[in-house]
Amino acid sequence: MKLNKTLVITMIGLGSAAALLGACGKTEEQSGDVVGGSVSETVMTDDSGDDIVVGSESLKDDGYFKDIVTDGIDPRVKDKISYATDYSNSDWDGITLDITHAKLVTVDHYKDKDGKNFKTLLSLKYKIKNEDSSDKHITPDKAEMILSDGTKVKAQTFFDTWDDEILTSNKHKDGYIHFRMEDEEKLENIKGVDVTFKAKDDSGEEVSHTYKIDFPLDAEE
Repeated sequence: MKLNKTLVITMIGLGSAAALLGACGKTEEQSGDVVGGSVSETVMTDDSGDDIVVGSESLKDDGYFKDIVTDGIDPRVKDKISYATDYSNSDWDGITLDITHAKLVTVDHYKDKDGKNFKTLLSLKYKIKNEDSSDKHITPDKAEMILSDGTKVKAQTFFDTWDDEILTSNKHKDGYIHFRMEDEEKLENIKGVDVTFKAKDDSGEEVSHTYKIDFPLDAEE
């Protein structure tokens, strides 16, 4: 598998990073092969003896994730992988969902506004069309990442980036859907994602539908 590895971490800005982290000890350069690419990173050791990876690229530098970057929540990107997809599904009640791109990143602690840490993030570039004669009240509900060994990892949706739950008849909306996982996953081991949407039917009852999105065998270069 070819991976899109763009992590380059330098000593530039190390002084400001040290100021943020408090009193730090030694620094060292580490290099190693990473499945079809290489990575160089600066590692700082704090007073407790823990290693802290300091990157040069932050999440706001990646357009696929800019919607979830806020004041004080802009972690450093450690690794990333991209897939061009041609997923399209029209199985659900006049709704067509297209996914044209998927990007995954690992970050050094994405701490949300509630103080909870997440280390793996997914962004799906989507277009959703309502080809029914009635308006739809629809929103992403939950997701599960599918690993290469069949294991499923629960992921939380960023609800606050879904700006409008009403999808007017014969209209569409597009943009990015974001998901977050607590643990750091090996990105090339994530082979797909099951995304569940919820909606209300004509009688006002809540219904749901799950889209099973497989990632291509090869990542983008």
